[in-house]
Amino acid sequence: MNLHQIKKPEAVGAAQAHDYIAEQSSLDSNRIKPFVGTNNPRRIRALIALVYRDCVSREDLDNLAGCTNSPDLVAQLKKRCGLDIQMREVHTKDRDGRSTWFGVYSLVIEDKYRVRQWLVNAGHAERAQYGSR
Repeated sequence: MNLHQIKKPEAVGAAQAHDYIAEQSSLDSNRIKPFVGTNNPRRIRALIALVYRDCVSREDLDNLAGCTNSPDLVAQLKKRCGLDIQMREVHTKDRDGRSTWFGVYSLVIEDKYRVRQWLVNAGHAERAQYGSR
């Protein structure tokens, strides 16, 4: 045996494989889990904005949902509702000419369909046509 080769004990390899499988299966189960909705008015307003718009900036989501920390609201929607909300950076210049960026959120298309169906069934869809405030 080469002295430079170090073998992992079988128990370590098995534990790492188990953790990987558990992590992978929990991610898969989140994607398959049906969207059951929420009764939190702030989250409902955020969902209406995310479903009926292509994308929503952080500032707009703050105003539409009625909060001051939309990144936390998005994190709650991801964790508690199992939604796949993407954030992309839009680079721009501020009023002083400095380079900056802001976040723009969007729901993946599969989740848009699931959430839209829930909004219709729960009676929240009619609010969307008049704005979500």
